[in-house]
Amino acid sequence: MFNFKKNNNRETGFWFKEIVNDTEHISRICGVLNIKEYLLRKHKVLSRPNFDFKNEKYISAKIVLNIISSVINTHVSYLMGNPVSLNGNANIVSEVNRIYKQGNYNKTDYEIAKDLYTYNNAFEYIYKNKNNHIQSKIISNEDSYPVYDDEGNYTHFIEYWKDANSFDEHYVVYYPHKVETYINDKLTDEKINLSGLPIHYSGLSKSAYKQYGEPFVNDLFPLTDAIEQLVSKLDDSVTVHSLNPLGIVTGKQIKSSVPKEMVGAVLNLDDGNEFKFATAAIDYQSVKLLLDTLWQQFFAVACVPALHFGQVSVSNVSETSLRFLYAKLDDKARETMITFKEGVLKRFEVFRKLLLAEGKEFSDSDFCTLDFNFNVNRPVDTISLMNELSLQRNMGAISLQTIVDKSPSSIDTALEMERIRTERDEGILSGIIIPNYPKPKNE
Repeated sequence: MFNFKKNNNRETGFWFKEIVNDTEHISRICGVLNIKEYLLRKHKVLSRPNFDFKNEKYISAKIVLNIISSVINTHVSYLMGNPVSLNGNANIVSEVNRIYKQGNYNKTDYEIAKDLYTYNNAFEYIYKNKNNHIQSKIISNEDSYPVYDDEGNYTHFIEYWKDANSFDEHYVVYYPHKVETYINDKLTDEKINLSGLPIHYSGLSKSAYKQYGEPFVNDLFPLTDAIEQLVSKLDDSVTVHSLNPLGIVTGKQIKSSVPKEMVGAVLNLDDGNEFKFATAAIDYQSVKLLLDTLWQQFFAVACVPALHFGQVSVSNVSETSLRFLYAKLDDKARETMITFKEGVLKRFEVFRKLLLAEGKEFSDSDFCTLDFNFNVNRPVDTISLMNELSLQRNMGAISLQTIVDKSPSSIDTALEMERIRTERDEGILSGIIIPNYPKPKNE
């Protein structure tokens, strides 16, 4: 962990430069850049050498499978494909819903989830834009330098990048109560920080430094490399040995050569000579066993159903089979939910602080009711789900509010309950008991 020496470093005035060059951060940023390059299709298979074949240079196959990007997108879409549902006291839920819409937080949540599945770390800074709307900025992992002291306390944050054209170094230094901007060694801006330090979403699987999550995609790189090497070699074998075989003449030596593009010509050979094509017999079963094993391990580590990538087919699509098929995806999603929810609860605290600055105050009891639920994007047997909820409702074993919470068609529980109450009051509905759910105040 970085030992943040406040007194010595502050004497120089540029203590943040030492942190950017610290071993802890250099090691982590290098890992982030390696992942970015891999996702940009810079794979090990591209270094396969070419070779000579039939007196010509043969360009070896270099098949790149960018399947890890698809795995990440599958996880992100599964977790955040449907917007989260906000729950709690109607007054505060209505206010947070307004912030979510004005700040486009559905997109923000999607970006955070993508960073978590890619790097197992995400960084969010909340601020007020020029329209005085609360909004969030997702800081790139390669530009993020959170500072922790020896006791594990989160004390500062540095956003650093170098301009590719001018080579100017940009530093944005976040203190709990102010933000300073430097270009090279010059202070160019200083602002009051109302929202505190950027929120650090750190995954549960930790790296060598316990403040940071370890990206699970690192476990997929060796398997992807092995699959790409095997498929590329198979492509070369089929092209060279099967589709472009080598002609062989047995018997008396023939000094003239046979044109490789010869089609429909006749060869006149001496008595006892024989001409044939040499082809290599590929051990199909051994290759298939190796390739199937690699794919099996890949999907086991990736925690995604092989069905998504056409590796298997499913004939039974009942609710039970769907739950079994998506079990590993659910396990990975639950792990990410814990990290995500921890960060979003900190986001709500910042919302409360910024709303208080606007004169909108919420009591502790109201604020403690604020919560949110994930609506995973899993294919569901909707008829079975609704029949189950209807049966429980008829038995008196479930409330109407719980049915609204669990319904895949409901996003805002408070708003939906208010609409149901309005319809009941207008006589559209009858025989439905509405729980005592407070009405939202007018904005």
